[in-house]
Amino acid sequence: DDSDLYVDHTIPFSLAVLGGTSPVETIDQTLQLKIRPGTASGTLVRLRGEGVPHIRGGGKGDLYVRIIVTVPEKVSSEQRKLLEQLQKQGL
Repeated sequence: DDSDLYVDHTIPFSLAVLGGTSPVETIDQTLQLKIRPGTASGTLVRLRGEGVPHIRGGGKGDLYVRIIVTVPEKVSSEQRKLLEQLQKQGL
């Protein structure tokens, strides 16, 4: 979109819940994107100045990163028990 770029970035369920960092590729470099605890799938994060250079100079557009949270298809019995405990607590 003009000088702005949009990219989907997949992160695991555990990172979305607990927070942390995840490497994201920009045009020039790899940055560590900060993921806040409780990040929902579809969240849009703006990285200022990481888009395409403006045609007439004067900086760059922005990079918008859409967070896509992956949910595991299979879990171990131990993981299932832990998830059931969280569910009982309303999480």
